[in-house]
Amino acid sequence: MRPLPFLRILAACACLATAAGAGATADPARGRLSGRVFERASAVPIAGALLRARTGESTVTDADGRFDLEVTAGEVELTIAAPGYESLHLTEKIPAHLLRTVEYRLLPQDVGARPRYQTIVHGRSAHEGERFVLREQELLQVPGAAGDPFRVIATLPGVIAPIPVLPIYVVRGGTPGMNGFFLDGMRVPQLFHLVFVDGIVHPRILERIDFYPGTYDVTFGRNASGVVDAATRPARTDARQHGEVELRLYDSSLLAEVRLPGGVQVLAAGRYGYPAPIIHLVDSRVDLSYWDYQLRVDWQGLTAEALGSYDSLTIAQLPTGRTNAAAQLLVEFHRLQLRERTRRGRLELETALVGGLDRMSIFSGEGVQKLALAARTGARLHLKSLTLFAGIDGELSRFSGENFQVDQPRAAPDELGELAGNRDGIVGGAYVQGTLSIPQLGGHPATLTAGVRADLYHAGAVTLLGVDPRVLFRYAPREQLEIFGGFGQYSQAPSFPVPLPGIDTFALQLGLQRTLEGSLGARVGLPRDLSVSATAYYGHFENINDVVLNYQGAACTSPPPESLSGVASYVTRQVSGDGYGLELLARRQVGRLTGWLAYTLSRAERLYSCGRAPSDFDQTHVLNGVVQARLPRRLLLGARFNLQTGRPYTRLQPDFSTSTFSGSRNNERLPTYLQLDLRLDREWIYQRWALALFVEILNATYSESIYGVTFPKDPVLMVTRYDQPQFQGFRWVLPSIGVRGRF
Repeated sequence: MRPLPFLRILAACACLATAAGAGATADPARGRLSGRVFERASAVPIAGALLRARTGESTVTDADGRFDLEVTAGEVELTIAAPGYESLHLTEKIPAHLLRTVEYRLLPQDVGARPRYQTIVHGRSAHEGERFVLREQELLQVPGAAGDPFRVIATLPGVIAPIPVLPIYVVRGGTPGMNGFFLDGMRVPQLFHLVFVDGIVHPRILERIDFYPGTYDVTFGRNASGVVDAATRPARTDARQHGEVELRLYDSSLLAEVRLPGGVQVLAAGRYGYPAPIIHLVDSRVDLSYWDYQLRVDWQGLTAEALGSYDSLTIAQLPTGRTNAAAQLLVEFHRLQLRERTRRGRLELETALVGGLDRMSIFSGEGVQKLALAARTGARLHLKSLTLFAGIDGELSRFSGENFQVDQPRAAPDELGELAGNRDGIVGGAYVQGTLSIPQLGGHPATLTAGVRADLYHAGAVTLLGVDPRVLFRYAPREQLEIFGGFGQYSQAPSFPVPLPGIDTFALQLGLQRTLEGSLGARVGLPRDLSVSATAYYGHFENINDVVLNYQGAACTSPPPESLSGVASYVTRQVSGDGYGLELLARRQVGRLTGWLAYTLSRAERLYSCGRAPSDFDQTHVLNGVVQARLPRRLLLGARFNLQTGRPYTRLQPDFSTSTFSGSRNNERLPTYLQLDLRLDREWIYQRWALALFVEILNATYSESIYGVTFPKDPVLMVTRYDQPQFQGFRWVLPSIGVRGRF
């Protein structure tokens, strides 16, 4: 008998219900996990982080660190991993049919080895020439620099710091006043505060520092010695906000950055120094204060910047012609820059407008103030194997003599001499150069750069013109071998012997200072991320302004320029001479143990009235070593040593029968100087903030810095005993301990 039709229908429904129940058991409930992945102790999202569930589901974070992952409901084991970070393992409870929002933070694998700010460098430097590049950790934690990136320059080849405690640098036999300082393309009169160990820019806004000891291209002008070219970074676009606070024994600093709607990036930083209590332990008459600030705003290729620096050194009861009066040395400058950079196909354009105010006064209260307006524009055209670069720049300036201590009468109205009074200055320059790439030279790349620069200087009734041709080359005959060199002329207006704000384009009647320099070097890459370079150089100086350090040898030198008066004539001598030497550098930038060893063998000579003799700044041997070791528990230990032979001085022999002295200029040497600096860094990273502690000891060897020589007066013969030199110097040690918090 065949079953009834309705029974068949019931059986089919039962089968369907059973199948549905079985299907529900095989397909469990699902849930969603959504959120973001950040770096710990910061607001920086991590792009490209991989999130994987133990059940197999996975996803990758986007550029903002966001993710969305559908997983099986219940307890889910997750792993979050990203390059450069420690993996995070955890278990999340995911409700069925619901969305759970989370936030994960990953710990960097090695805080000491991994830079806090990733710097992306597009292409090569904007300037050609031999250079030493400092970036990332080399800017922040080098021992002996007290956290200031600009003081790292003193450890590089070709650089001499004649008085170790002061930021006065002699590069390849020149004088300190011949060096040039650039920050984001604009000229600044100095990079350091007056006496203490800080630079004028917060170290954590610097993206890079390029140091050119010589033979650089025509894009740098109006300097006849080394050039320091620094660049700041914009506020980071991957974090909505970020901040840092740092406290040290003698100063405090603050940094803040924020991303505003519309793509506006704002970065602000500043420092305030209060070293007077420390200085009073040595001399209660001395007061020192300083501060600086920086502000940068970026929007669609347009950058607005403001920065300034202030230093005040006051000494009580200094003999300045006023009874029991305090004397003040004041150094101050401010800059405001508006810059735009665009790129249209193969053409790059940059235009900038800069306003500046500089002030400087000496201990008598006499001072100089400078107001300036500068502009520059440059165009770079990239062709198949040729890059053309042309540009113009100029500055209008107004100099005025001031008496900054208005409550005191002028002690010596003519003390500043040529620097006093009012005058207008005009400088302008134009350059053109081409860089030819030769990719098939022996199967290896080579570049040849040639250019010429013309600079015009005008002040009062004097106009000067300098024309400087330069040629540079680079060639890599092997993958791990590069040969480089160049030759050129470098012109500069008469300069003060040391760089100070408000003092430039003065005394044009003295003529231009000129350097003719050539260099040849090679760099070799070795195993274990080591590189070794050697550079030989020779430079001839004409009509340069030397500073008088050795007054005992004043009889054997050029007389003061007749057109100068006051303090300028007292410390300035126009001389010619030569500088030549050999620079060696061994460097390791990757790994647990990093650093460099730099050695300079040099000779700086001047043509004095009594013949050729070593320059007052000449030091034959300079050896610098920097080493940093990244230890467990996120410790970074560093040391720096400096060994340099002494500067020359003049020791004369007496002839008591005629009461005269005889001898050659700079025939003796000051003692050899040795300094050891130590630094220890430790950072603790929490979820949303971090705390760093650092301890540094400068001159742990308690070495004596000798800055001059004096000669006693014979009480019987009533003559100065130039045969009995007495060194003037001081022993010092500068401990520093600080704490830094960031979020």
